[in-house]
Amino acid sequence: DRLDGAIIAIGNAPSAALTVCRLIEHGVRPALIVGTPVGFVNAAESKDEIRKIDVPSITCVGTRGGTPIAVACVNELIAIVSVGEGD
Repeated sequence: DRLDGAIIAIGNAPSAALTVCRLIEHGVRPALIVGTPVGFVNAAESKDEIRKIDVPSITCVGTRGGTPIAVACVNELIAIVSVGEGD
């Protein structure tokens, strides 16, 4: 599956986060989920669901979040790996 071993970043749609959780229940195995959906409808609940699954994750608590936070997390992960590789 294309999501196996992938980093999944979700910054805006709680429904996407919940869908990823269901996919994982059915056997999809991403390497990491960065889940920072924002808003008052299912945002906090979707991040709670991400934290419950057996996949490494980065989330924030509550209704705050958003695409800029998800992108910042992914960019920092890339920077950390780049430093480790001597770039």
